[in-house]
Amino acid sequence: MKPLFWIAAATVQELIYERFFHLLIFFSAASLGMSALLGSLTYAESAKLTLDFMLGTINLSMVLFPLFVGVSLFHREFTVGSVYLVLSKPVSRASFLFGKFLGQAAIQALVVGLMIVLTLLLRMRFDVELYAVPILQAGVLIYLESLIIAAFTYLFAIHAGGVLTAVSTLGLFGLAHFREPVSRELAGSSVTTWSVLRPLIPDLEVFNLKNMAAYGIGLTATEMGYVVLYGLCTIAFFLTAALLSFHHKDIST
Repeated sequence: MKPLFWIAAATVQELIYERFFHLLIFFSAASLGMSALLGSLTYAESAKLTLDFMLGTINLSMVLFPLFVGVSLFHREFTVGSVYLVLSKPVSRASFLFGKFLGQAAIQALVVGLMIVLTLLLRMRFDVELYAVPILQAGVLIYLESLIIAAFTYLFAIHAGGVLTAVSTLGLFGLAHFREPVSRELAGSSVTTWSVLRPLIPDLEVFNLKNMAAYGIGLTATEMGYVVLYGLCTIAFFLTAALLSFHHKDIST
């Protein structure tokens, strides 16, 4: 377990100095300035639109962050060759992969947490109902979705190049959000490929609570528990697939 946490800590330190991490923080701060422009609208609309905007900003940030950081972080290990040096030591491939993922997950949790706090503070300035529970629930689900995207990225980055990894991850992300509409369109057809792929593609729309949260509508504890469990199982599935793929990758140490 020690190598795993050592790699996770090194990943956190590496990500803090990543250029994209600083751009993400700037993007979050810029969203605060943009929300001030909404103050020119009517009082009720201003509070609602600001919350919509902030939750959308968090969601967009947490789509881009694991995608680009995952590509630059994990794929770079192979292009630079540092993975060969690490695996030449008494470090298993599982510890390497899960350590990288845990470090990235910690940074993503920090970013989501800061942006949710910022959202709640902005909500308070309108002197309206805080909607704290729905906003926190939306933040947790956005975070889970970001971890699933990171798992997608790791799976593709093991064997694909940087551009192909990004395109493949975005493609799977889009398909996962439109899984049910696609299924309805293909219902009754003889498309066997989709019948095989559909069970392997998660339904990311279950993590979309932004519109409900903007109106102060949240999930019950039971519903939230089921969605979180679904997210954790999805992350475990794709990380396991990434690990199996990593084990079969020819790496000379």
